[in-house]
Amino acid sequence: MLVYDNYGKFIQAASAASALREASAAMRTRCDALRESALRAKALSERTQERLSARREVVEQLRGVRGLIGKLSASLRSAPALEALANASAATATEGEDARTTIAEYVEAKEVLDALGAEGSDAIAFVRAKKRCDAAMEKIVAVLKARARASAIGGDEDDGASKSAFGMSDEVCLELLSALKVSQDELVDDFLMSRKKKLDDAIEASRKSFAELASTPVSERNLKDFMSALNQSFLGEFSNASEAFKKLFSNVNSARNALVKFTKDAFGEYFAFIREIYAPHVDKTDMIAASSSADLLNPKQLMCAMGTMAADLASVHRSVPEAALGDRAVETIERAVRSRVGAAFMCLERDLVRELDATYVAAKAVSAAAANRASGADAATSKSLLHRFIALSDTLLTSVQTLLSDVESLMDERPILISSWREEFAYAVRGHFASLIHALVSRLIVGSPIAPNPAPNPTPLRTPLAVAVDEARESSSKTPPPPSFLLVCARMCAFLHTSATKHIADALTKMFPASSAMGGSFSLDETRAMCESASHVLLMWYVEQSAQRISFMIRKSLTAVDWSKAREPREVRPLADYIADDLATIENECAQVLDVGEIDSGDGSTSFVADGAFTPVRSTQSSVMCAVIKRAVKSYVECVRCQTFHTKFAFQQVSLDVRYLAERVLFRFMPSGQFESDVYERRAIEILLKELRSACELRACDPTPMDKAVGDRILEKI
Repeated sequence: MLVYDNYGKFIQAASAASALREASAAMRTRCDALRESALRAKALSERTQERLSARREVVEQLRGVRGLIGKLSASLRSAPALEALANASAATATEGEDARTTIAEYVEAKEVLDALGAEGSDAIAFVRAKKRCDAAMEKIVAVLKARARASAIGGDEDDGASKSAFGMSDEVCLELLSALKVSQDELVDDFLMSRKKKLDDAIEASRKSFAELASTPVSERNLKDFMSALNQSFLGEFSNASEAFKKLFSNVNSARNALVKFTKDAFGEYFAFIREIYAPHVDKTDMIAASSSADLLNPKQLMCAMGTMAADLASVHRSVPEAALGDRAVETIERAVRSRVGAAFMCLERDLVRELDATYVAAKAVSAAAANRASGADAATSKSLLHRFIALSDTLLTSVQTLLSDVESLMDERPILISSWREEFAYAVRGHFASLIHALVSRLIVGSPIAPNPAPNPTPLRTPLAVAVDEARESSSKTPPPPSFLLVCARMCAFLHTSATKHIADALTKMFPASSAMGGSFSLDETRAMCESASHVLLMWYVEQSAQRISFMIRKSLTAVDWSKAREPREVRPLADYIADDLATIENECAQVLDVGEIDSGDGSTSFVADGAFTPVRSTQSSVMCAVIKRAVKSYVECVRCQTFHTKFAFQQVSLDVRYLAERVLFRFMPSGQFESDVYERRAIEILLKELRSACELRACDPTPMDKAVGDRILEKI
């Protein structure tokens, strides 16, 4: 049933298969025919290739000759066109585009002319054409260079050269010169030289403006406005020059290097002028020539001006980063800040030198009044040493406070300007203060035979205090300083030890906490130890000088008498009165400068008694007076031991003098007993007086004492 039902379909399928078989056979027959045709065409092509291969080189040469003929024709035609262009007047000049086309055609034909028209060439026509083209091109290049030079030097100003530039713009002239391979280095140099002159003129005008501004007080000067005016003229001129340069010489290979060099040179003058105005002391070899405190620039205005400079230079730095203007600006700011701080320290040192000189003069007056024993002079100078010490210490503290305020203003006004070198700035300020203290101590101890330990190490620079030290050393070698001046210097060193250095160190620690934690050149412990040692050295020097002066009188008094001819004593010799006057002078000087104070007795009575006359001296009135008395009595003892008292009258005279000295003279200057250490001092003096009496007895041939009643009557008459 299935076969019967689909029988029609089977018949159609059989018919379609038979038709497909017949079509396939016909297609195979056609493909065979086409294969035979392709084989015949291949054979024909191979035979043709074989025939043409021998003639291919000739065909290609003919093709090149055709192009060369075109170039030769253009080369020969360029000579008349160039001559016409070179000889054209300004009124009948070719239009700019035509002139540009003519020169461009010559550039294309130049290679052929150079190859075929060289000297010795057989192509006579090309030789003549090359000579005509070269002569005409020399004129055209001269016109183009004149136009470019006039544009470079004169900027946008128009002159005669612009009218004879064949109607072409500056850019086209420079483009054609570049195409003609004409060197533009000369044009670049002319351009930069002309613009450098304009920048120099801008700085010179600003310098004249500042000269007028300098006649006004420093407090009335507006440094920020002056910096703004300077930048407006100088940086504006530089920006115009930079833009014009980039526009004119953008295709010149060496132009960038020339622009960078020009920028460095121009801003070298700019930064030098800024340092001249805002950092006038940084290049001075003689630091004494720094401005006075009244001429110092206001720190806030200075930092405002430096901030204005840095902000205005930012755009120029981005335009020419190779010139490193940012780094040079930071360097200039650093030098200006350092100059301001250095000048402030110079002013501080000058103030201290002035006060020290005044103190020296006052000390000489005190010494002269004491030598003359003039009551009026004593009254006039009774407090002069105290006044000078107060003035000296007040000058130091006030000037230091002002200087620290200036330093704080320099840091706080524009903190970003010193952020990159803040630590170096902190070390510099601390170093300045360390040098100041060392230089001041060096001046105070000038002439001292003993150096403090640790010894001061002042800066080798020629600062006011350094100069004062040299002058004082030269003067002290001829005339020793007055003893009262040593006393003021000792008190000043003690003040530095107890108050001033700690105040400065605390202020620096508060101002620069990081640098303090990392260390620095200002060491509080070492500085205080140096000041304390210097104070002790000066006190010892004062005590030794005073004691030596009394000892000299004692020695002369004993050696000037022929004790073998001594008579019965009727009065006390003047020696004790001389000692009393000298001790009164010492007491007056000490009372002006030193505090009464409490003496640190150390280990107690043992140290005072055992050391006798050479116990440590403290910075108090009582300690200094006792030290001088003990040394004087000890000197008296040694002078007595060098004498021989042949008669009882000689022994009685010396004994009477010693009694008067102990009971009437030294009693007035003995410690009052207000402090615990006074007991040990009195005991030491009494021991020395006992030693003196014992020495008198030992050196007497007849130690018969004077009747006590007779001695009392003699002393009562005085």
